[in-house]
This record gives sequence, structure tokens and C-alpha cells, in this order.
Amino acid sequence: MINRKFSIVVLAIGLIIGISSILIIHAEQNIQTIDRKPVIDPDYAGLIIPPNIAPLNFRVLEEGTRYKARIEPVTGPSITIKSRDGAFCFSQRQWKKILSQNIGKHYSVTVSVRNKNGQWIRYHSFRNNIAEDPIDSHLVYRMLDPMFVQSRVMGIYQRDLTNFKETAILHTRFLNACYNCHSFCQKDPDKMMLHIRSKDAGGTFIIDNGEVKRINTKTEINKAPGAYRSWHPSGKLIAFSVNVVRQFFHATGYTQEGYDKVSDLILYNIDKNTVTSCLDLASPYYMETYPEWSPDGKYLYYCRAKQPSFDSNFENEYDKIMYDLMRIPYDMEQESWGTPEIVLNHKKTGFSVTQPRISPDGQFLMFAAAKYGTFTIHRPGGDIHILNLNTGKIIKPDFNSDRPESYNTWSSNSRWFVFSSKMRNDFCTHAYISHIDQSGTVSKAFILPQKNPAFYDTHIMTYNVPELVRGPIEITGRQIAAVAKDSTSLRQATVDKKTPIDALTQATVKEKHLESFQ
Repeated sequence: MINRKFSIVVLAIGLIIGISSILIIHAEQNIQTIDRKPVIDPDYAGLIIPPNIAPLNFRVLEEGTRYKARIEPVTGPSITIKSRDGAFCFSQRQWKKILSQNIGKHYSVTVSVRNKNGQWIRYHSFRNNIAEDPIDSHLVYRMLDPMFVQSRVMGIYQRDLTNFKETAILHTRFLNACYNCHSFCQKDPDKMMLHIRSKDAGGTFIIDNGEVKRINTKTEINKAPGAYRSWHPSGKLIAFSVNVVRQFFHATGYTQEGYDKVSDLILYNIDKNTVTSCLDLASPYYMETYPEWSPDGKYLYYCRAKQPSFDSNFENEYDKIMYDLMRIPYDMEQESWGTPEIVLNHKKTGFSVTQPRISPDGQFLMFAAAKYGTFTIHRPGGDIHILNLNTGKIIKPDFNSDRPESYNTWSSNSRWFVFSSKMRNDFCTHAYISHIDQSGTVSKAFILPQKNPAFYDTHIMTYNVPELVRGPIEITGRQIAAVAKDSTSLRQATVDKKTPIDALTQATVKEKHLESFQ
């Protein structure tokens, strides 16, 4: 009797398995294959990605009632994720396992969609390659309203690129002020500087392993404080531009416009708390801006344009101002400058150079090429270009759009970079990641991953001045705000006694012009 019942159970199980197999085979045969890849958002297909990046969650923008995504790595088991609304989110555990087991390899994704008639449609697979080179773990950026004259809500944030954790370093809820121009020495999160613009709490803030210094860099040779900046690799000097920036607004199109009326370069010595310059960096005949040290500290690169007449109407001439890429030798031991030379001449390239950044290995110089001026974020036509400093060849990556691309930052291993772009829409600047190999081949760029694939549809904020760093910033906004609010904390920089008198006298024309803006 027991054997008979057991036989019946076995037979029943066999019938169920058989019927299920028939149904599965029938379902597989009933799948229609579409001769194209699915439309997904964000566009995370055909990429080279870091082996330590957060999950690339995406959604399928194909009409359907059910969705499936099969992820097949070269090494390790395949996984299938099901969805009712087309959104696919990886678990951190699954994602990290796929990446760690497939460094230098790839994974492919096959998407299937069931339409309203119950028919399953399978799209062509897409593939992403996993690089051997990791990206620096954290990205620091300013977040603010996309269209503002005076923003009351902004902050400096850090994002852990290995996951989705975002932390506010400074925010207007800590200190109601304007924050900008944050930067780091050698990608060190414990050695940074930033500017705070405020009537009572402003200044240049230099942070070194938890110690916060508040400096007024405005002196008798520079009537405005330092602005755009570049740390010398020694960590002892910071090159600043001194700019008088003006803005106006168009009635239609890209409404905001910016330009420099005057700009010079100064050198700030952190230990001495002194400012110096030279005639070639503070010439009354040129506007110098956007300094960038070479990785060995022997050259200072910068952008230079002819100084328009102070009597001219800048609003009628701003779109004719063109900047060359320059460099000037510097001897740190002798504290002396060499003779400047033109690296890229706008008359030969046809574009204005702005925001130069050199890869830590010294091989590539990335910059934004503009139709004119230096404010590429405000107008279409600004594109990322890469100059190979060894060969002189200029690369224009395919990811450039018909919208503005601008500020960039390198990863410490020189294989990754992040840049700003409005390619997603005309209103918000977002952070995009791309890979470059030693031969100069640049990969397809992808937007900063978010936990919710639909995040960028509703998050109407601008990511400004992205900077890659090698770890998390430990100092808190409250610590910085406490120094900012302390009326006794401000230290006044002085002019270095070795500053050439010629630089002072030749800058007189500019000084008189600057006095009208005080």
C-alpha cells in the first residue's frame, strides 16, 4: 500500500514537472525577438565602468506589463531580476560580487518585456566592460538651484561612489552664505580649501588634518581676493586668479552670461601667509585666469586673453574675447618665474580655452573649449577636449553634446575623469564619468549612478565643480562654520617683500579700475 501511494506521488510530481517543462518550452518558443537594444534610462549600455562603482540601476522605457532583465557575467552565475514597472535595481551584495569576480572582463544584460497582449518580447543584449582600474572613492560637489541670481539653498556635498551615500559637508542650514571653489591637494580629503562669501563670515578657508584657517587674501596688489585656484603639489602654495566677474541676462535661450572684466594671477604661501605675483601673471595688457600646476610643480598652466579697454562697452565685446592656453616655468627653491609660452593659440585652434586640468601622470590636459570667453556652463557649444602633452594631439571625445560641457576632475590613477554637462536637459548640470586609457581612447560617458533610476526626473538641482578625492572628508560643516562665525579668526595676508616692484607699478591701471568696484 505504501509503495503504491509513493508511486502515485512520484507519478504526479513527474507529470507536474513534465507539464511545467512543456509550458516553459512553449513560452520560450512564444518569445518574439526584436532586432534592437531596449531603450533604457539612464543610458547604462556599452560602457567601461570602474570595478568599485555603485550599482548602475536603470529602467526600461518600453511599453509593457511585466519586465525581466537577465544579467550574465563572464565569471559567476547569471541572475534574473523581475519588475512590474520596468525599474531594475541591483542589491549591493549581488552587484559587488559581479564586479569583483569580473575585473577586466564584462557582463551582458538581456531585457524581455511582456506587452498588453501577453506576448513576451526579447531585445538584443547590451554589454558593459569592467575595467581593472578603480576610481577614487569619493566625489565632492556643490549643489545649488540651476537658475539663480542669489540662491538661499546650497551646499558642498560628498558622495561615496562605491554606494549611494551622500553627506553634506557644508550647507546653508549650518551657515547662511555662498560656498564655492572647493579643492584638494593631491586628492587628499584632509587637505582642502574653499571660499565662503559672506559679509561677516567670509574668507578663504584652508583645512589641513582638522585645523581650519580663515584667510583674507585681498592685499594692496590684488584688490579682490583669490578666486579660481590650484594647489602646488608640495602643499605649500596655492595659485589663485583674481577676477572681477560680471553677469547679465538674455531674454531668451541660455539666459545667463558671464565674463571677466579684469583678472590676474597671484601666488599664496600658506606657511608665510603672503601673496606675491610677477609682471607676466599680473600684466595690465592681459587677463590671466584658471591656474593649473603641472604634477611636478615646475610649470603653472593658465588661460590668457588680451585685456579690453576699460573704456569699452564689455556687453558689446564679451563674445569676442578669446583665451589662449599658457604655461610659465616656476622654480620653488629660488621662488622665481621663467618666461611664459603659448601652449594652445586660439588663432590656430579656433576656440577659447578654459578650465585646464592635468592628469596626475602628466600625460593629458583636459579643458573646456568655448566659442569665446571662459564661462562654458552658461552657453551651448562648450565641449570637453583633451590635449596629449607628449604628442600635442587634441582629442575631442564623442560624448560631447550640443549642450554645455564644462568643469572636469581627474582620478588619482589618471584613468578616470568626471566632468559637468547639461546633456540631459537645458536646466541642470550633472556629473558624468568616463574612462581614458594610456593611448588616449575615451569611453562612453555615464551619469552619476543613483539608487532610484528615475532620480534625475524630479531632482532639479545642479551639480557644480565636481572634485574626485581618495576618501571621505572627516571635518564637519559645523567645525568650519564655527571658525567662520568667530570674528577673531580672520587672518590678513600680506604682500611678500620679494614681490617685484615692476609687478606693482604695471598693475596700477588695473588697480584703479578695480577701485571702482569696491
